[in-house]
Amino acid sequence: MEKLNHKKKCLLISPKSFYFYSEYLSKTLSHYNYEVTVSNDEYPENTFGKIMGKTKIPLLQWITKKKLSEDFLNGKSYDLVLIIKGRGISTSLLKNIKEVSSKIVGYTFDSFNYHNAPLKWFSHVDKFYTFDYRDGDKNNIPIIELFSSMPENNSKKKLSYQISAIVRNHSERLEYINKVLSNLEVESKFIFIYEQNIVTFIQNFLNSPKLYLKFWKNISFKPLPYQEYIRVLNESNFTIDFAHPAQSGITIRCFEALSSQTKIITNNPYVKRNDFFNENNTIIFRKDSDPNSLQEDFNKIETIIPEKHTRTIYNFIEDLIL
Repeated sequence: MEKLNHKKKCLLISPKSFYFYSEYLSKTLSHYNYEVTVSNDEYPENTFGKIMGKTKIPLLQWITKKKLSEDFLNGKSYDLVLIIKGRGISTSLLKNIKEVSSKIVGYTFDSFNYHNAPLKWFSHVDKFYTFDYRDGDKNNIPIIELFSSMPENNSKKKLSYQISAIVRNHSERLEYINKVLSNLEVESKFIFIYEQNIVTFIQNFLNSPKLYLKFWKNISFKPLPYQEYIRVLNESNFTIDFAHPAQSGITIRCFEALSSQTKIITNNPYVKRNDFFNENNTIIFRKDSDPNSLQEDFNKIETIIPEKHTRTIYNFIEDLIL
């Protein structure tokens, strides 16, 4: 984590509403002596803007270009512009950015199948990276892995739960959690399912009413406090990771589990392409896997305390900018 020798200016274009990662990224860039200005990656910066982004209304790119040009580009200059996700970015906006910056780096933590906006502009930046293995293979894009944002924990591993699942409810996550738990014999577990709002509640309930009622006591409209999340993950023997079916990148949850010496049950076979994940810390259990194999795989490594591997946000930023 060697600091740069002189102050530089960076424009970080990143979704501000995605947890607090734009703040984490900004603080980390500051460690390397960057003076960071933060912009959202799409405007208007509200629910209407998100709807336009998800429904791919072209007006979003026009509004985003106007907002960024007026508030962040006109009369400014940057040594680095770092674009994360970039749903509102257009090639015409990138032309304006190139006029005020000597280097533009892009990164997406979504697959193109899930969020395809970068397909329109990723070839127009100096460097572009993805977390998604299938996209990397198909488009010859380098992979940069995500990271753990959890604080360092040097305490001896404590086991309070045989298995945990702390998730935001979407896509097929409820079905996956149910399949895992239905095929395991465990006595101690911690299950927390966060429902984002009333709209997602209605959608998810209509998709799986029986499962919703089954897990009702585990569902909350308030997110789990972060300190409690840290405690539970640190004290879990296994944790459940569900990668969206449209994506093959390794989730932050997996890196946080490794830093906690917590083993992983995941539906994503691509985790094995990273040397950190192996037969001693990861079970691949997919939708089409033999249900009887899960308990066998679980028993094989249940008593193993895996080696700790910590990939920090500093490692992530260094891969992006150095």
